[in-house]
Parts: sequence; C-alpha cells; structure tokens
Amino acid sequence: MSIRTVDELSRQLDAELAWRKKELSDLKYFIGQAGVAVGRRRVLGRCGVAMLYAHWEGFVKLASRYYLEFVAMQRLRNYELQPHLVTLSLCASVNFASDTKKHSEYGKMTEFFLNGLSRRACLPFKKGLDTESNLSSSVLKEIMWCLGIDYEPYRTREKFIDSRLLARRNHVAHGEGLDVDPDEYDGMRADVVEMMTYLKTELENSAVLRSYVKT
Repeated sequence: MSIRTVDELSRQLDAELAWRKKELSDLKYFIGQAGVAVGRRRVLGRCGVAMLYAHWEGFVKLASRYYLEFVAMQRLRNYELQPHLVTLSLCASVNFASDTKKHSEYGKMTEFFLNGLSRRACLPFKKGLDTESNLSSSVLKEIMWCLGIDYEPYRTREKFIDSRLLARRNHVAHGEGLDVDPDEYDGMRADVVEMMTYLKTELENSAVLRSYVKT
C-alpha cells in the first residue's frame, strides 16, 4: 500500500522504529544475563556493535524511502518542490553517460529545466537513497541534504558515528578480532535510538508542515 497521508507515514515510521528499539533492548537484556562469563560477554559485545550499526543504517534507508514515497504520492510537479527534491527528480529522470564530454549529454539537463519543471516529479522512493553500505557521517550529511533535514544535531555525533559505530562494525564484519566492551553497549544503544528518533521526528514534521513544497 502506498504512503499517501501524514498518518500513514507516521504509522510506518513508528512501526519501523519500534521493532528496532525492542530488538536492541532485548540484546541489552542478554548482555546483562551473561554475567561474568568473559567469553560470552565478548561475543555479545561484538554482536551488539554489528546490530547497532545494522539498525542505524536500516532505519535511515527505510525512513528516507518512506518519506520520499509520501512526497511522491502528493503528485506535485517539479516546480512546486524544494530545490533538493528537484535535484533528486532530475537525477532520477535523466540518464547521463558517465564521464562524458559531449554537449548533447548536458543538453538533457537543459531540456529538463526548459520543459521538465512542469512535469510530475519523479522521486526515487523505490530505490531509496544510497547509504553506500557504509553510513559514515559524510554519507549521512548528503542524505540529510537530499531530505531537507537539518544535519546540525548529527554534527556533534560525527566521532561516534565514524569511530565508535561504523569503524567497529567494519572490524567485526571483516572478521577481525576486535574486543568490544559490552558495558559500552547501553550507552551506544541510547545514542543510536536518539539519532533514529530525531530523524523520525524531523520527517514527520516535514510532512505535517509541507516543508517539501517550494514557498
């Protein structure tokens, strides 16, 4: 079912966040139950980092897709949208040859702005925004620009995102013997939940306030 209303968007975002929070809370419980068993706690610490990153990237990708679907279902024309969304529509509408120097390729962009602004916007909600399977702070910043969401609250979390979350996840995913203190898990879980909640709230506010519409 397509996401056409603010209520439908909110329900999707609520459900997406809820199951992720529950799973991360369940893992907190299992870590606590491991007691002083060093080997078991070490395994759970590594699992915890991998799960935190997976839920973080997964939520960003799906929440972005739900929001773009909502905007697409408003059936607006390109000239009615904010510039960042027009940019997405342009990229989804025009196929450029890679590394081309042909003027005819650039002419596709000219045609879009001369004739395509009155067409219905083509937003890439089915494909979604590319997290590059490596959601660093720089990739996140680009995604926030595409969505029209203020990146500033994430700026203070850049070290956490890049060094504690992404880098550790990469070590674990690549089979490296990284020790992760399971006692850190709960603090990291709280940070990830807070970052996901911020994105959810901002997307809902944008939908309610129709911030996607050019003023």
